[in-house]
Parts: sequence; structure tokens; C-alpha cells
Amino acid sequence: MTGTGESSGAARRRGRPQRLPIDPTPVTDLGVGVDQRVAWLLSTNRLLGPDPELARRDGFLKVLKEQGVQVDNTRVSRWESGLQPVPGRVVATYERVLGLPEGAVVSVAAGLRRGFGSAPPPRETSLRDEDLTSGSFEGMLDVAEHGDASGALWLRLAEQLHKFDRVFLRKEEWIRLCGQLVEELGVAVGPAYVRRYEAAATMLRHRAAQRPMLRAIGSFVVHPDTQVVAPVLNLLTELPDAPAGDLVLRLLGSEDGNLRRAAASVAAYKVARGHLRGDALGQLETAVLGALRRSDPLDGRLDFFDLAVHLPDDSWERVSGGLRTRRAFGMVTQARATSELVPHVRTVAIVAELAATAQAQTPTQHSREPDPMLRRLLREALLHVHKPRRHHAALVIAASPYAPAVAEQCLRLTGHPNDLLAARAWTVLMRIGHGGREDKVVRRARTEERPTLRARALVNVGMACAGLPEEDATALADAVTTQQRPADRHATLFALGMQGATELKALAEHDQQDIRRGASWWLERGPAIHDADAVGAS
Repeated sequence: MTGTGESSGAARRRGRPQRLPIDPTPVTDLGVGVDQRVAWLLSTNRLLGPDPELARRDGFLKVLKEQGVQVDNTRVSRWESGLQPVPGRVVATYERVLGLPEGAVVSVAAGLRRGFGSAPPPRETSLRDEDLTSGSFEGMLDVAEHGDASGALWLRLAEQLHKFDRVFLRKEEWIRLCGQLVEELGVAVGPAYVRRYEAAATMLRHRAAQRPMLRAIGSFVVHPDTQVVAPVLNLLTELPDAPAGDLVLRLLGSEDGNLRRAAASVAAYKVARGHLRGDALGQLETAVLGALRRSDPLDGRLDFFDLAVHLPDDSWERVSGGLRTRRAFGMVTQARATSELVPHVRTVAIVAELAATAQAQTPTQHSREPDPMLRRLLREALLHVHKPRRHHAALVIAASPYAPAVAEQCLRLTGHPNDLLAARAWTVLMRIGHGGREDKVVRRARTEERPTLRARALVNVGMACAGLPEEDATALADAVTTQQRPADRHATLFALGMQGATELKALAEHDQQDIRRGASWWLERGPAIHDADAVGAS
């Protein structure tokens, strides 16, 4: 199948290349732009990679030319300095030449351009040289529908579908395909999640796939027993239209706390992008006021804090007048002015030490010089007020050779006496992975006594890719029946469910309804997805 031809199989698909509309409005000024971040990701993977020949520019140029990329030293220099945008096809070539998992860097770069670029990303016919045959495309569809696709295959499939403005699949085929992708997205971890998310975002931009994707997202998140919401609901940030906004507003009024928090995060993004209509502001103001009046804004309510920061000035004035404490008012006001959760002066030394230590612990073929981009990304991942900025900064680090060393430093930071810094460190670990330190993560999580941190720590246990020792699984199963905080019970079930613990079978027959239904949901969904080609890649 080619970009100008047609696919095969029961006259399913036919069309020609077309650019679909993408909202070009940048979320906010990145300071250092998207091109510079992509350039840093490519150059660090080359310079800090294990092959000394590829770390040398002339050696790398030679291999690029062997891959059919005819460029000179000047062009590579402009790519790796961010002076010229790097085409997705070249990013894919870097992956192949450097021995990185397929789509690991492509997906991160695509997410940056889609979320923060000042213009729509360029439409490319293909990221790879080969064109799929009719049989191989049909084979990909079958593998994906049956739940056997890797993140790389999902990316390839979405790329092929996106080449055509009309794709003909039977209704039940679209439902199975989109439903399977959304189901996998709910339990995928690390590169497995990032690659599937980019595949889903690509499919959402296709007119034929958008309706079944929205149906799959809605069915997943509104199921009464759903235990994982945010990873799937975040897809609604990709759609600027009214139906997506209406669904977010409806979920913002849900009685389920997890749904409300996830919806608040998506609403903050949509407010920043101008996706929500003006008549939605009243509901947003009510939600923010209700959340920030009940407790410390940074005590488990970061999503509402983010939403408060991105409300228009007149909306914030109305909300601030109803807050009970000057602390909440001061924290949001400071964040609205600086875009940081904590004033820079209080954390600059901590971030600088984290970056310097991580850089020193990362092997290199060259002399070490301070890496200001690593420091910037660490600061954003830990302390930026806007969740998408924190998320994507962490994903860039995760796709770089610094990831294992940064994981070590974040694990150390989880013991910091400042609860906010410790909580942020636990969350960054969810994004960048554990760098082979899963045993330390489990031990630290099992011994975490601070209530505001325990749930985040347990979520990390669930995302660990090395498995859960039987004694730990038994202890967690015993704990879930005695925990008083709903957040702790939910996180413990998450840990057991993502690890596929056999103890779930007994919990699925527990007298307590929320435990019984939560365990049953996990038994039905199965454990976490870690793509085999990406495990340990960082």
C-alpha cells in the first residue's frame, strides 16, 4: 500500500493524502523551543550512546549515508543544535542507526510538536522506506485487533491509516480496533504507553476513526468500576471541538474523585488552548473553588491547582474571593506569575545538584560539560505548574541516556522532608521508569509512612517492570482490606492489578464492595503492558 494508492481487503480503504486540521495554538512559551528539545534528544542519544564511532560526527555521517540519508556535516549540526526542524523520517533514522526501540524517540518528538509547536507538524508520507503490501497491512490489523501488537506496530498502523483521507472498515472492525487500543492504553507503561498514545492521537485526527475512538474513550472512562482514568481521558486534550469539551465538563461533576481529578487536568489544558467555550467558566470556577477550599492546594489537588492557574483573570478573581485561606490564594497567585509550584529560589540548588549528579553518573565518550537542557527539563518535570509541561519534560528525559541516573536521583529525592518535592519525585519516576531499581522502589514504597505520598509510591510499585515478590504481594493484599484512605486502597489495588498478583482472586470475593469490584476489574483487564523491545532501553 502506498501513499497515493489503495489498500486491500474487502474493498475496505481508499483515498489520497490529506492534511487534517490541527489546532496550532501553543500552550505557552517554552523558553527553549520544541526544535531545541528534539535536537537535544537526538544529540544526547548519539553522543552518550555506547558506540564511540557513532559519537563521532564523521562516523555517524557515514552510517547515515548508508541508510540513504544524504546529508553533510552542516545539516547534522543544524539538526542537533535545533536551528532546523528535524523531519520525523530523520528521527526514525536516528532510532534505527543508534539501535533504539522503534518509535521510542519518534513518539516523544511527535508529542512535543503536537502539544507545544507553534504550527501544525508537517505531513510526511512515511517514516520508513518500505511500503506495506496489502497482506502485511491486513496482518497488522489482525494482530492489533487481537491484542498482540507492540507499541511500534500500533504506531505503524496509525501512520498507514493516516495516509488516507478515507479509510473503509466495517463498523464492528473500527469498534474492535479502537476499543483494543484504548484498553491497552489504560494499562501500558513507559514507552509502551507513549507509543500507543501517539498512535491513538493520530487516529483521533482521522475523520473515519474519530467517532469510534471517542466511543471507546467514553465507554472506558465512564464504566462504574474503571480503576485507571487519566491515561485514557488525556486523549480528549487532542480534540478542540464541543463534544469533547462537553464530556470533560460532565466528568468534572462526577461523584468519583478519580474522574474529577482527571477531568480537571484535561480542562486545564483545554482552557490554556482555548478549547472550552466561555459559558463553561462558571462550572470550572465552581469546581476549582470546591477543591481548593477543602484542603491544601498541593495536597493531592494539583490538577485543580493547574486549572486555577489557567483560568482567565476575571474568573480567578471570582474564585479567589471565595477561598477560605490566604495560603491558597497566595500559592495560586505566585504560580500564575511564575508558572512554578515552588519559588525558584527555594529549589534552584536542589535541581542543580540533581542534574549535576545524574550527568556525572551517565557514561560518556567525551569530556563532561554542564548540560543546561538537562537541568531545565528536570526543573520542569518536577516543578512546572502545568501538567502537560511536567509530563512531556519527563518523557524527553525518559527517552535520553540520562534516564537511569535521573531515576536514581529521583528515588533519593522521594525521601526529602518536603512533602511536595518528595511527591513530585515519585510522580517523575512514573514517567521516566525505575532504571533497573525496582527492588529499591518497592522497598521504599512499602515503608513510606507519609499519607500524602503513600498512594504515589504504590502506583510506582504497580508500574515496576521486574515483577512483585510474593511476600510483597501478600502484604499489599492484606493491607488493602484495612486501609482507611480511599486513595491508598485504590493505589494498592492498582499495584496488585498492574502486577497481575494472584491475590486479586481472593479480593474479588471480598465483602467490601469497592475492593471486590476493583479487584474484579483488574482480573478482567490483566496486568501492565511493558513492550519487550523497550524494557530496559533507557
